[in-house]
Amino acid sequence: MILRDYRNFERLECEFPEAGVAIIGPNGSGKTNLLEAICYLEVFRSFRGVRDRELVRFGQTVFRVEGEVEGGTSVAAAYDRSQRIKKVEVDALEVERVSAGIGSVGVAAFRLDDAEIVRGGPTLRRRFLDIALSVGVPDYLPALQRYRSLLSQRNEALRRGGSNDEIEAWTEGLVEAGGVLTERRATWVSEGAERYADYYARISGGDSAGLRYSASIASDGGPEGAVSWEDRFRSALERTGERERRQGMTVVGPHRDEIRFEVEAPEGPRDLRSYGSSGQQRTAALALRLLEADRLRERLGREPLYLLDDVFAELDEGRSDRLFRLFESERGGQVILTAPKTGDVGLMGGKLARWRLRNGRIIA
Repeated sequence: MILRDYRNFERLECEFPEAGVAIIGPNGSGKTNLLEAICYLEVFRSFRGVRDRELVRFGQTVFRVEGEVEGGTSVAAAYDRSQRIKKVEVDALEVERVSAGIGSVGVAAFRLDDAEIVRGGPTLRRRFLDIALSVGVPDYLPALQRYRSLLSQRNEALRRGGSNDEIEAWTEGLVEAGGVLTERRATWVSEGAERYADYYARISGGDSAGLRYSASIASDGGPEGAVSWEDRFRSALERTGERERRQGMTVVGPHRDEIRFEVEAPEGPRDLRSYGSSGQQRTAALALRLLEADRLRERLGREPLYLLDDVFAELDEGRSDRLFRLFESERGGQVILTAPKTGDVGLMGGKLARWRLRNGRIIA
């Protein structure tokens, strides 16, 4: 892997050991920056949600990241802050559209901040789904891009008080793209709910948990599956037309949908966002990431590259031990993990190579 003028790295070249490596260094040394750069080659955006111009090293105008999967694909990405241009190469050929290179490496990233997916706002949960499905489902990203474009046009017409004909001109395409998004999201969640519950139970030590997709589009009261998501969306837009006019925006659709995380309690299912403990929220996030990694492994036909960014730091000893065992017994891929000190590294029986990171430089 090669980094040039990315975050705090002026230039870094490294080859990760086959089993993986534990990268040790104090906060601020660049550990997360390195994992972010690896993940950038998978989705061409920061996993922290920051803009590309913020990734360029201070005082420079261009960053470049290059990586190669052993025996497989090479990927490179560069961004020019002065011209606001991003370029992506796959196997040394520049792709016409950045989206065409998404998912070429195969990266499963686990982060300390993942608990925010559970306890934060719905935008974070939709973002999780959009990234996971853009990487794993071929027709998802084109539908998402089309939906966002049409939603923007339709909302602009509503804000201006456009005619019914003008608003309708954007509606049918929105319904078609939105139907694809909702169906793919709902299927991803429903098909993975049992596996998610199993991971949650194994990490927590036996607790029961649930995962479900909550669409803003009503089911119209018919049997599940009897009415398509596209038809439901169209009907919902008809019902909310007056409210849309008042608010000047589209008030239902995939941009208003949710994932619900629940855990069983004596009084019944408890919403983890509102009532879950920190440990329960972190467990839910880990189970969700493991599910995402499973889907990625199935698509690739091989193990993905696992990035673990200080994920054990705020887990209690029991959850940490159970997560250790789960990785060691069921995850055979290359692992790159970060930790602030050597004593925090125990994964893979402590057999991972250990590198120290200081001031943007690796000391093997």
